[in-house]
Amino acid sequence: MVVTKEDLLAHSRYIRDTLVPRLAKGSNVVSGKSTFDLAPLRSALEELHKSPMTVEILSFSRIEKALQKIVEAQGRGWPPDIVSNAKDLIARWEESLGSLQRVKTDLWGLGGRLEGLAKPDKSLWKGHASLQTKAHSGAKIPETPDWQHEIKCNAGRAHQDGHSGFQVGDWWLNSAAACRDGIIDNPHSCVTSDEDVAYAITMTQHTETNESKDNSCSFTPHPNDPGAFKLMATINGEQRNPVRVLRSWRLHSSLAPIAGLRYDGLYRVTGYGVKLSQSPGTDKDVWRYTFRLRREHCQEPMEKALAHPSADQLDDWEDFKAGLTDASEAEMKDEGYEDLPAFGRASWIPQVAERTGRIESIDSGYFSPHPEGQADMKR
Repeated sequence: MVVTKEDLLAHSRYIRDTLVPRLAKGSNVVSGKSTFDLAPLRSALEELHKSPMTVEILSFSRIEKALQKIVEAQGRGWPPDIVSNAKDLIARWEESLGSLQRVKTDLWGLGGRLEGLAKPDKSLWKGHASLQTKAHSGAKIPETPDWQHEIKCNAGRAHQDGHSGFQVGDWWLNSAAACRDGIIDNPHSCVTSDEDVAYAITMTQHTETNESKDNSCSFTPHPNDPGAFKLMATINGEQRNPVRVLRSWRLHSSLAPIAGLRYDGLYRVTGYGVKLSQSPGTDKDVWRYTFRLRREHCQEPMEKALAHPSADQLDDWEDFKAGLTDASEAEMKDEGYEDLPAFGRASWIPQVAERTGRIESIDSGYFSPHPEGQADMKR
C-alpha cells in the first residue's frame, strides 16, 4: 500500500484535531469503550518505515507534528506500539533531514496559501502609519496609496449566486487570498456586489449580534460600504437569492474563527434596521444599517465550519504572522495587514468608540422585515 502525502495529511488532521483533544479531556484511545479505529494509522506508520521521507511531504502533510504530539503524551492514552513507531520515525527523519522544527511551508510559493500575492514589506507599514497620521489631521488621502499592492480578483466567480464552487469550512489566511480565489471581489469591502445585487458578506472588524448555532444573526457593515444598499436588493428586488457569508478572526462574535477567514455557508437576508449615529472620529452623523441574516438549511451544518481552522491551518497562520515581524505591532494593527482598507472606499479608523459604547445612537424606529413567506422561497 502506497501512502500519499494527502493520506498523511488526513492522518495528521485526525491525530491533531480529533484524537489529541479527546485525550486532553481524559479519553483513552485504547480503552475498551474507545470508538477510535487505529488500524489505518498503524498501517500508514508501517509504510512510512519502508519509504524515504522528504521535506516536501512533511511540509504538506505536517505528519511530523502529529507524531510529536503522540510522543509528547508520554504514553498516556496511546498504544505502546504507536508511540514506539512515532519515536523511531522522528529520529530517522531528523537524522536524514535535520531538525524538523525548520520544516516550513512556503506560503507564497507554488501551491502555497498566498501564492500570487505580494509579500509584506516593512516600508509598507511606515507609509501606512504616515497615512494614518494624515487622516487624523484631516489631510487629503490619495485614492491608491503607494503601499497598496494590486490584487487580482476573480470577479467573474465572485459575482455568481450560491456557493460558487466553494465548500462550507473553506479557509484563507487573509481576505486578499479569498479575493484571489473568487469567493469575494474586494479584500477591503464587507459586501461583494455588482450593479444590481449582493453576493457575499465578509464579517470583519465589527460586531455580530444575536449570533447562535440556530442559524440566525445580525450584522452591521461599515456605513461607507456601498454594498450595503445592494444587500437591500436581496430583500426588495427581484433577485432574492441568499448570499455567501465569511467570518474573520477580527469579528467580535462567538462564531468567529480563531485565525484567518472562513466561509460559513449561505445566508438569506431577512430584513434590516436603520440607526442614525455619530461616525467615529468625526462630528458627523451617519446612517447605519443592521441586517438580519438566517442561515440556509440545505447545506453542510455549521459544525463543519467551526472545525476550521484545523491544526495544519493554524501552523500556516503562525508562519504567516512570523513573516510580518519586520513591522511593529502598532503599525501592523494586530498583525492583520490583510484587513487594511482601501482609502476612499471605507475608513480605516478602528471602531473603538463602538466597542466601548461611547457612541450615542438615535434609532429611526424603521425596520423592514422580509415579506412573509418570501424568506422561504426556493432559489
